[in-house]
Amino acid sequence: MRQKELKRTAGNVYSKLGDAIQGEKVTAQARKVLRLSVTAGTSRHQIHQLRLEGSVFCIIDRPLNYIRTLPENPDK
Repeated sequence: MRQKELKRTAGNVYSKLGDAIQGEKVTAQARKVLRLSVTAGTSRHQIHQLRLEGSVFCIIDRPLNYIRTLPENPDK
């Protein structure tokens, strides 16, 4: 899917430092894949982590079945 088509299907686009997306299935486009690493996950499962650079755009294809909410202000 081309980037224009992805942007058309996106509801909201977040572009500030620290913004995140979360989903069961995510499509990403980028000019460069910098690093792919495997880290420990839960139990026997491992997690693939990669870093994308240069005009990166991601869209959620399938939302999470459950949502873990983080505390808004953990200091309070």
